[in-house]
Amino acid sequence: MTKYVDPKIIQKQLNKIVKNTNYFYSKAKESRIKNRKQHDLNKEIKNKQKSLSKDRFNQYIEDIYKQWLQLD
Repeated sequence: MTKYVDPKIIQKQLNKIVKNTNYFYSKAKESRIKNRKQHDLNKEIKNKQKSLSKDRFNQYIEDIYKQWLQLD
């Protein structure tokens, strides 16, 4: 006799397998685990590049660079 298995449980497990075997997802996850601060900064820069004008984006990059120099 077969038992009833909830389709949501099956879908959840399939999604988990798909995510873990996806090359780009696993690469991003690995990058984030190795160096979270740099990964977050790169992600933020990429988003700002899309949202800001060229002049404002260049100013944003200069500000980040100045902050980075002050930390060293």
